[in-house]
Amino acid sequence: MSNTTDRLELMEAILALIERKRSETGDPLLGSAVEHAVLESQFRDLEDEILENPGAIEPWLIRKRRNEG
Repeated sequence: MSNTTDRLELMEAILALIERKRSETGDPLLGSAVEHAVLESQFRDLEDEILENPGAIEPWLIRKRRNEG
């Protein structure tokens, strides 16, 4: 299994655990900070992968500047 696949499976398990605990406790906000961090990380990884190897969509990509400060 690739490192990417392992990371995706781990993140899926984390999100499933959060959802299960929310159901058990009835608290819809339980783990929301962790959930947000997981999703942001996955979007960042996906963005980096696309920018590294854009393939056929390259003509439509616009690089944005990240806030460095």
